[in-house]
Amino acid sequence: MEELGIDQPVEVIDVRGEQEAQQLKFLGSPTIRVNGQDVDPAAREAIDYGMECRLYRTEEGTVGWPSKAMMLAALKAAV
Repeated sequence: MEELGIDQPVEVIDVRGEQEAQQLKFLGSPTIRVNGQDVDPAAREAIDYGMECRLYRTEEGTVGWPSKAMMLAALKAAV
């Protein structure tokens, strides 16, 4: 956000259980959304919500976090 000059609050939500994961449509940790949209376009139609570790398919391979490119694209699309 700093790189793009975006000065907005970031909300961190501590998902505490399976029921809350279902209610929040939580795809696993970490789930990062910009204006309610997942930073990974491929995951926006997913319905496998739950308390689990999340994997992302990135330029570097399958990793446990979204790539910088995913984050920047999501932020740019939201502005």
